[in-house]
This record gives sequence, structure tokens and C-alpha cells, in this order.
Amino acid sequence: MTQTPMWLNDASNADFESAPVDDSAAQAKLSTALKLILLTLFLPEAFSFFVFSLRLTVTRLLFLVFVPFVAVRFVAKISQGNYRFVASDIFVPLSGFWMFLGPAVTHGVANTVFHSGPIVLEYLMAYLTTRALLSGRGEAIAFVELLCVVIAFVVADALLDTVTGRYVTREVAGQITGYQKTWNVADGYRFGFLRAAGPIEHPILLGFVCALGFLISVSAISRFGRVCAVMSGLGVVIAFSSAPQQCLAIGIALLFYSRLFKEVPHKWLLLSLPPMLGAVVLIESTNSPFGHLFDYLTIDPQTAYFRLYVWNVIGPAVVQSPYFGAVDGSYDYGGSVDSLWLVLAMDYGIPCAILTGLSMIGSCSLPTSGPSVCLSDAEAKLGTILGIIIFLIIFMGFTVDLWGTTWILVGLLVGVRAHLGELGHVNTEVASDVVGNEFSD
Repeated sequence: MTQTPMWLNDASNADFESAPVDDSAAQAKLSTALKLILLTLFLPEAFSFFVFSLRLTVTRLLFLVFVPFVAVRFVAKISQGNYRFVASDIFVPLSGFWMFLGPAVTHGVANTVFHSGPIVLEYLMAYLTTRALLSGRGEAIAFVELLCVVIAFVVADALLDTVTGRYVTREVAGQITGYQKTWNVADGYRFGFLRAAGPIEHPILLGFVCALGFLISVSAISRFGRVCAVMSGLGVVIAFSSAPQQCLAIGIALLFYSRLFKEVPHKWLLLSLPPMLGAVVLIESTNSPFGHLFDYLTIDPQTAYFRLYVWNVIGPAVVQSPYFGAVDGSYDYGGSVDSLWLVLAMDYGIPCAILTGLSMIGSCSLPTSGPSVCLSDAEAKLGTILGIIIFLIIFMGFTVDLWGTTWILVGLLVGVRAHLGELGHVNTEVASDVVGNEFSD
């Protein structure tokens, strides 16, 4: 069998021989491959380049290089008996397949590679790299710890936008590479300040990334946790967007709820009842339930009404062509579509949107806490917060589109959650074998 290079495998040889799992595992080394992905993830779009009409970022290029090695690692994981099935292992490839199938049917095969190839590469390989290259105890903690540090530096860069009133990084990167693109940010100023973006594609996406970074920092990592949390919180503020702020508020509330009712069985099912009851009351008590929500929950209600307008315009076209995406010209709309699920349904078909949602949910199919799971306390907490984050991604995806660096980040985090579910069950089985051998001796 082909051996994995040492530069890709320097942290992947951690075995599952010992049953005990403690917080010292958080000091585990992270593979060079994953470090490279995190360090290049937030590079400005201006540093992208074309190869045969295919636009590649540095991270996309790394994904292409890593394809054979990730495949080898997956085969090795299975052959060594360290693989446990997670539902996302099926749904992530299926969603990627449909992203190819939809454009092939509506636009022709020739256009599919350049239209869908980068999107599939980003999500599929982001998932597979963390799913395959994270293997030992503590590696997931090391991964998110580095992620939060990188986000802190991104916020420091974004502060330049707020202080100078210009998108400094975009302008400098464009001057270096000659990359020209008109950055259209609706309502670019709020409260007299430019909505910061830093090296990320849009202020909303900066705020969203920072909201996730804050939740991870306060719940799962120890080193630099406070600094990363402060910087991430600042990033949410200077993005001046209600969606990330709501995401952060909901995430903090869910985190408190999880810890307060830690021992309560079916606590998440119980939590779902009040929102459903509230929705019924709101619909029955007013003729404009969405209007009331927009007025109370958004910084600028006009942006929320605009999103509702987009759904009303694009929705009928999607319904007319539900399986493979709406054909250009079937709808009269030329603006941005601010919803991940609507974009997926419009470009690739409703099945693609459903499969993508199932791929995120499926990563949580193996629990990371409970008597049958053997993880460190930090890893169990990380599993919980990643479950909350995946819910937030699905929920916020109805009003926010995720693309570029944020789309890759989603795939990476979904892969981390799947890895933790697998790791907890592998550790439990090893521990049971150890105990069984001791009794037999």
C-alpha cells in the first residue's frame, strides 16, 4: 500500500491503544496539511489564479494536491479497524454528486466542471481532510484552537477597514496581483462606520465566521481562549450585521441551556417545543408575522424584507424546475440571493439542498457525550458546540448565503464533528477490549 508522506502524516499516527482519555490530549500535534489549510483559508480572493479557465485559490490548490493522500488515509483508517460509519460520509458525496448533475442537465456537461467543480471541491475536500486527517486524541482540539487564533488575526486585519473607512486588505492585494473586482456591499456604512470585511468576501461572512469563533473559544479551547473570544466578539461588532449577532446570541443561549440541563434526557427535543408554539401564536395573532419578526430582530428591517422578496421571486422558478435547478430566464431577478438553501435549490435543484442539509445533520449521527462515549471533557464540549454550530449554519442559511472561505469552513467543521463522533466510539470499544483482556488474564 502507498505510504502517506510524513509531512501529511506527522500527527496522524496517534493510536487508539490506550483506553483512558484526558485533557492532556489537547496538546496533540496537528498535521502540517491541516495547518496549511487553516493558514491559507482566509487569504484575500485577489490571490486566486486561473488554470485552464478554472479559478483556483491557494486552499483549492492544496485540496487538489491532498486528494490522493486523503484517499490513502481513508483506506488506512478502514483497514486498521479505526473507521466507524457516520451518516455524513454518505450525504456529503451525494450532495457533491448532485452539484455536478444539476448543471449538467440544465446547462450541459461542458459547463459543469467550471461551474460546479470549485464548489464541490471546497465542500467535499474540506470535509474529507478533517474527517480523514484527524485521527488521534486531542487533534480536533488542536485544530479548532489554531482556527480561533487565525480568526483573531483576521479580526485584527478587519479593524483596519473600520479605522480607515476603506477595505485596506482588498485594495493592497488587488494592487499586488492586479486583480480587479467591484465589491458591492449594500448599505456599506452603518452608525457612521464602514462595515468591516478584512480578507473575507463580505462583512456578513466576517461576522458569521467571528460568531462561530467566539462560540468555540468560550467552550472548547484553553490556550488563548479569552483573547480569541474577545477578538471574535469584536469582529461580530464591526461587521455591523444582524445575522451574525443573532447567530451569536442564539449560540450563547443554546450553550448555557446545554450546560444548565446537562443531565436532562431529551433536552433538545424539549427545547424545540417553545419556538414551535411561539410561531403558531405569532401566525394566529397577526396578519404580518414576518413583518413583526423583521422589525424586532434586525438592525435594518429593509434588508429582511428584501430577503423575503427574493424568496417570493425565485421560489416559483425553483418549484417549476425542482430537481436540477432553475434555468436562466425562468425568473426575473438580477440581484444577489441571500440564502444558502435557496441558492443550492436554484443552481442545483431541491434534492441538492436537502442532501447538503442532511450531510450537516448526519455529522452528528454519533454522539460525543454520554456513558457510551469515551472522549476527554474538552472533546465532549467541542462535540456539543459543533452540534450547536451546525444547527446555526442550517438556521442562518435561510437568510445568509455562504460561499468562498465560509463555505470551506462549514465543510471543515462538519468533518471535525464527524471525527469526534467516530473517535468517541473507537475509544469506547478499545476500552472495553482492554477491560475484557484484563479479566481474561
